[in-house]
Amino acid sequence: MLSKREIRYIIYIFFFILVIPRLISAQSTENKVLNAVKNGNPPEINGILDDPIWKKAPVATDFTQYEPYNGREPSFPTEVKIIYDNQGIYVGAKMYDPNPDSILTELGKRDFVGLKRARRMEEVNADKFSFLINPFNDGINMMEFTVSASGVKSDAKHIGRETDFNWDGVWRCAARVSDSGWVAEIMIPYSTLRFPSELKSNWGVHFFRNIKRYKEWDTWNPINIEQQGIVNQAGEISGIRGIDPPLRLSFTPYFSTYLENHPDENRWVNDIRGGLDLKYGINESFTLDMTLIPDFGQVPTEDRVLNLTPYEQRYEEKRPFFTEGTELFTKYSSIGGGGGPGPGGSESLLYSRRIGDEPANIDEVESKMKEGEAIKENPSETKMVNATKVSGRTDNGLGIGVLNAMTSEANAVVIDTVTEATREIRTQPFTNYNMMVFDQNLRNNSFVSLINTNVHHIRGNYTGNVTGAAFQLANESNTYQISGKGAISQKYRDNNQFGHSYNINFSRTKGNFQFELGHKTQTDTYDPNDLGYNRRNNEFTQQMELEYNIFEPFSIFRSWHSNIDFQYSSLYKPRKYQEFEVSLFTDVTYKNHYSTGLMAQWQPESHDYFEPRVEGWRFKRPERFSIHTFMGTDNTKDISLRGGIDLGKASKWNQHEYGFDISPNFRFSDAFSLNYRFELRKEINDMGYVEDEKTAGGDVNVTFGKRNVQTITNRLEGSFKFSPRDLINLRIRHYWRTLEYSNFYPLQQSGDLGTPYGYDRYGSQQDLNYNALTVYLQYLWQFAPGSELSVVWKNNIYNFSKDIPDSYLRNLDQTLNAPQINSFSLKFLYYLDYQSIQRSLQQL
Repeated sequence: MLSKREIRYIIYIFFFILVIPRLISAQSTENKVLNAVKNGNPPEINGILDDPIWKKAPVATDFTQYEPYNGREPSFPTEVKIIYDNQGIYVGAKMYDPNPDSILTELGKRDFVGLKRARRMEEVNADKFSFLINPFNDGINMMEFTVSASGVKSDAKHIGRETDFNWDGVWRCAARVSDSGWVAEIMIPYSTLRFPSELKSNWGVHFFRNIKRYKEWDTWNPINIEQQGIVNQAGEISGIRGIDPPLRLSFTPYFSTYLENHPDENRWVNDIRGGLDLKYGINESFTLDMTLIPDFGQVPTEDRVLNLTPYEQRYEEKRPFFTEGTELFTKYSSIGGGGGPGPGGSESLLYSRRIGDEPANIDEVESKMKEGEAIKENPSETKMVNATKVSGRTDNGLGIGVLNAMTSEANAVVIDTVTEATREIRTQPFTNYNMMVFDQNLRNNSFVSLINTNVHHIRGNYTGNVTGAAFQLANESNTYQISGKGAISQKYRDNNQFGHSYNINFSRTKGNFQFELGHKTQTDTYDPNDLGYNRRNNEFTQQMELEYNIFEPFSIFRSWHSNIDFQYSSLYKPRKYQEFEVSLFTDVTYKNHYSTGLMAQWQPESHDYFEPRVEGWRFKRPERFSIHTFMGTDNTKDISLRGGIDLGKASKWNQHEYGFDISPNFRFSDAFSLNYRFELRKEINDMGYVEDEKTAGGDVNVTFGKRNVQTITNRLEGSFKFSPRDLINLRIRHYWRTLEYSNFYPLQQSGDLGTPYGYDRYGSQQDLNYNALTVYLQYLWQFAPGSELSVVWKNNIYNFSKDIPDSYLRNLDQTLNAPQINSFSLKFLYYLDYQSIQRSLQQL
């Protein structure tokens, strides 16, 4: 039952939805239009543009700067032409440059040259051309195709202001540097795009050019940098007619073989696997994606950490099926900051790592064992049988997505130590995971969505269901925006449980001065974590963010961004104070392409109701102030550097922290680069949970400990590229975290710590030394569009101990001698497209 206060919030939401867009309307600007020419014979994709048809196509010129000088004339001219035939769309672009020797042409991995990679250290150091297209022309969704001057390609899906770089389309491109600049040529098959059932007369389009040495981005259709979003500021192409979108059907069979050694098995095991990925265009707009007998053994290992918090550690999803084409399924998390700290942050209804994750009852095996039994096997993962996605968008802008996956039953095997008889203990029954999304595009980069997730344990008498909705509404000029989301969680088992969550945000999204006001409520019984991720519930939070940006270069500065954030949080039930926080952030980029920044945070005394791990208890954290400064040099240079310094201090227990990170980047040539990152962080006299226990009288004792926490991370990444299509990747990471206790305290229910027990209560029994060392070495050859051969070596070491070595080298030696997981694998994928097969058969 909703309270009166929550009903008032809902009334406010509908007021904003109905009234605000009408109060703040404005006229939109007219977009540029380029006519496309139909061609009978496809041009050769060679980066020369010497086919006769290119001479007949109209030219898109008159580019303007997007950054740094928004709206000004670009440094060099650019020309773009578009032609099409019955197979696809062709784009030819000439990027003029009076100094072709200065054009940057570093090679790199696919997807490291896209629009929003521009400020990342690992981005390919090369000039780029980007082509964005949307046959629906809805101002919200676009597909991006980018090629660098060195021939490296990238693709992505843009959904409003969110970008999905995990999507990989099948398309061709070529690039060539000439005496007058460089040329990019792109061919996008219709099978890669999606269409409305009736073709629009005009399609949405963007052309971007990046002059890397100047860090300049130019666009054909002008983009106001003071307005959030680029998809909603697109131009148009006209003249595409008389095409019949082909049957979209492709198969990607795979074959893989593994040679693996696990620490609990003193032998090498060989495994041969095979399966199939299928894509089928149900119609012009909807696509079926299916993976049968999936194999994710070559996916890079997650960056594991020693988690000291009471919250579940969230790791990045790296399995391709769950990262590609999931923009509809992840849209809920984009409202209210996604994984950020503000209202709505850290909540997602889809956390796909749940599928094939650790069995739900893996920790209950020992409690179900009989006397004299021991654990022989207890699988740490459930096995995925198959997974299917159906997604697309109708002519009227209704997006529909369905995701389904199944995992087989997981069983532990226990053995009688006397008779050696074995039996199975079920740790998770056969499980079905399902998600449905309905997403309606509206005018002005707006939308409304309805989401449902369902997890059902077959033979397990359990169903977890979550139903949610999300919306974003903006006025015609995209100056103001109101957004929100809400969900109801339902758990059906012996004791049913229901909860709800909602948040609402109102923001100014255009101009130098921008702001956001937000509110978030989560009940103490809200739990979407069967298929989603929610860091914590029982929250009632208000937030205000004020932001001021200077986009136009001035004096020695290229741009300047600053914001201040205020957040006040209480428990939902009972309505008690948790924390108040003020955060300041400023980030400056200079005309010499260096950058500096500062983040500062202040918190008065806060009441942490989660760290004690006992319901109703709290821990009073003292007033705290922290600061983080960072800097970076020009990353277009052969040697560049990024680094930062952290300092923090609390008002009690002489509690303080410090740390720094440094990351040099070396480009030895266009083909060979290395990046190294070192991080050190020390937390002195940190206070944290140790244990809780019930006394004979039923009381609870909670013990906290004073400890020094040290974390050191070393990471080395490198790549050698033989060409834009075959390369060697190397990644080595060593994470070392230690906990060394000096005293122990009883926690009182008031939240204060009582008289210390003294160190001798536990001694060094609670000390911890944790290491995670992972090596990932890959040779990748993309020998044809959508087809590849990959050879991978993975070596993983995870080691816990109570003894803390007195030096880094001794600890490293101890880690290298710990049990290791080794894996050598070879995987072959071949892309088979129905249209290509049909054309080949016709030529026989």
